[in-house]
Amino acid sequence: MGAASEQAETGSLTIVGSDTLSRLMTEWTEAFYTRYPSISVEVQAVGSAAAPPALQHGTANIGSMSRPMNADERSGFVATRGYPPTEIAIASDTVVLITHPSNPMDSISYDKVARVFGMPGTCGTSGRVSRWSELSPMHTFGHQKIQVFGRSATSGTYQYFRRAALCDGDPGVFTNEIPGSSGVVNTVARLPTGLAYAPQAQVDKGVKILNIIARDGRILSPSAPDYPFKRVLYMYTVTSLANAKDSTECRFIEFIAGPTGLTSLRAAGFEQPIKAEGSLTLAEAADVCR
Repeated sequence: MGAASEQAETGSLTIVGSDTLSRLMTEWTEAFYTRYPSISVEVQAVGSAAAPPALQHGTANIGSMSRPMNADERSGFVATRGYPPTEIAIASDTVVLITHPSNPMDSISYDKVARVFGMPGTCGTSGRVSRWSELSPMHTFGHQKIQVFGRSATSGTYQYFRRAALCDGDPGVFTNEIPGSSGVVNTVARLPTGLAYAPQAQVDKGVKILNIIARDGRILSPSAPDYPFKRVLYMYTVTSLANAKDSTECRFIEFIAGPTGLTSLRAAGFEQPIKAEGSLTLAEAADVCR
């Protein structure tokens, strides 16, 4: 497609879903709009749980999610649309534990994460940890309470952390839920006694990232291959790509699978995920669109 054709292409594109992916989606859509100025684009980063109903009811072309659709969401999509959703694995990232930079801790054990963030008994553990001295007897914060922060239930990061760190258990009622991950990071950056989880791509120098102590005693940094909280992020389309090669969804997918899109993905702190059964890679989705 030549430059003149790209300028003349018309349509609209609405992306609803993940807060984790909001910065990347905004960069992608701004660059896409530069190439296709007659296609209007809008990003609504209201949480992953908003994506499936938006696709079902036609209020979004694309849904972005920091977790895969669950069985109920897939069934709802099929019941409404008559065909299964197209799942594209667009990026991978890491969920990290963060503290204030003044906190002397450098790592936290897998079991202590469950005892701080979960209800008593989470993941088969015994007793809740609520004070810094219970994490480390010599901690300089002593018996001060741990201020625990996390995401709200509409967040894919919340659902992921609940499954991966809390063995599908409920977060503790004492957890302070914040709507956006940037809000979580900003809060911990201001509060010395804070402890939270957040996507690494949204963490800045205002907070400290903790390593994880595995059950076998190894200390794992977020860059370690077997760090326990790595995940894949997804995009879903309202159309079946094989039947919509001229759609705005296909134009967008072809664009983000190209050099500009992949450069933005890496600059935003994400990596391309490994191919998984049941999902298309970005390159595979772009091929279907051509």
